[in-house]
Order: sequence, then C-alpha cells, then structure tokens
Amino acid sequence: EELMMMSALSVLIAAFGVVGAMAQESGFTEIDSQDVDTNSITLDTRIRDWVLVPILVVMFLQGVIRDYMSVILKDKKKTELKNLEQNGTLQRSKRLRAQGHNIPLEAYKMRKRYFTEQAFKAPEKKDADLPQLPAQDPTAMMGMMKQNMGMMMIPNMLLMGWTSYFFSGFVIVRLPFSLTAKFKPMLQRGIQLHTLDVSYVSSLSWYFMLFMGFRGLFSVVLGANSAADHAKLMEQQVQGPSGGPMQNFPQLNEAEKTELEIHHHDWAIPSAEDRFKSSRK
Repeated sequence: EELMMMSALSVLIAAFGVVGAMAQESGFTEIDSQDVDTNSITLDTRIRDWVLVPILVVMFLQGVIRDYMSVILKDKKKTELKNLEQNGTLQRSKRLRAQGHNIPLEAYKMRKRYFTEQAFKAPEKKDADLPQLPAQDPTAMMGMMKQNMGMMMIPNMLLMGWTSYFFSGFVIVRLPFSLTAKFKPMLQRGIQLHTLDVSYVSSLSWYFMLFMGFRGLFSVVLGANSAADHAKLMEQQVQGPSGGPMQNFPQLNEAEKTELEIHHHDWAIPSAEDRFKSSRK
C-alpha cells in the first residue's frame, strides 16, 4: 500500500514540485516564531538547481543505461538441434495426415511406416537424456543472477548511497495539497523534525518516489518491455529463469504415432473425374 501511494504521489510531485521550487526566489530565512508559523519555510532556488534536478536527471539516466545494459548482459537463448529435429518430424507427420490423400497408397504406407517404426520409436531412457528443468539449469540461473546484480542491486545501492551522502537532510519540494500525519514517515525520510508540515518532501523520499514512479515514463520512452521496469524484473526473479513452456517430445511423439496408425487413407486422384462431373451438374 505504501509503494502504491509513493507511485501516485511521485507523479504529482514531478508535475508540481519543480514549479513550486522555481516560484521561490529567496533562500532559507530566519523566521520569528512569535510572528510567523514555525511550520512554514522558504525553499532556496539553489536546492532546486543542485538537489532536486540532479536527482531527477540521474534517476532518469540510470533507467536508460539499465535498459541498454540489459541488452549487453542478456544471454542469447540456445536452441538445441535435437529439439528442432523432433519438432520438424512432428510437423511432417501432421502434414502427412492432412495431405496424404493426394499421394498413392503405397507412397503413403512407406511414409507411415517410417514414422511409426523409426521416427517415433521410443528411445532408451538414460539419465543424461532427461530434460533439464529451467530452474535447475546452471547457465540460466547464472544469467538471471548476472542481470539482477548488474541491473538492480548494484545500481540501486550506488544511487542510494550517493543520495544519502550528498543530499541528506535537504527539504526540496512542497506538495500543493495537505496530507495527514500518516504520510510523514514516507515523505520525510532522513529528516527528524516533528514540527515540519507533512507536505514537505525530503531528498531521500524524493529518490524513492522517482524509483517507483518512473515506471510509466520509461514505458513511454523505452517501450513496454524495457529493463528499467523494476516490477517486471522482480516478477522474473520470483518466477525463475524459465524460457517458456517445456515440450515433452516422447509424449507428443507417442500421441502423434497413435493418430497416424488409426488414420484412414483415401486416395483422391482416381475419383477426381467423378467428383468434377458431379460438381458441374
């Protein structure tokens, strides 16, 4: 729920935050608690130039760089030659059943005998020939780990440390609407001021809001399948490095063999003249 709130607020802050900061012309001023509300502060325009805008630009650029890095670090899917051969054999058998009426009976029986006795013959089961699950494939697991380390963990740790070290304690924007006290821990991370109004946003909270709220912008700029989509990367990490549904070729071959054995051949050429005459009447 907190992440959904941060994502919604980041869109509003991106629209109103910069405008609100640009409207301020003076620096932090000393406020007399007897005359002015102590919860009201004036934001310096230099905070906009040296804190708000740099974090915004860096967060956007890291998403673009992450998308290009995913192309470099992504392992190419390797298709085994044996799977291609078995898939081609299945397609040839299906075409024989569908178009077998166009060839003579002897030619059909010769092809049928090849498929039932040789192509679809059950192989001897060996441990080395057992299909390997994607989750047990060390190559796929290493590729997923490399993408997680190179595109999620390391960049996020570096940006988090960069924001905390250089911009810790800054109040950078103020929301154009009031909020309840429940939003204070979310909007003012890194600032321990109980008297500060909830509408003010700290630099650390601004980082987290951009982290969660740039998803829609990246989908527009980089495309719907960009690697900068954190939610999609987390979903892939949970699902595992599966490359799609696995095909059980022995089971498919046995089913196709049964279909071919019960298929009835009816050569269409001898009756072609009679069918043509009946169609002209």
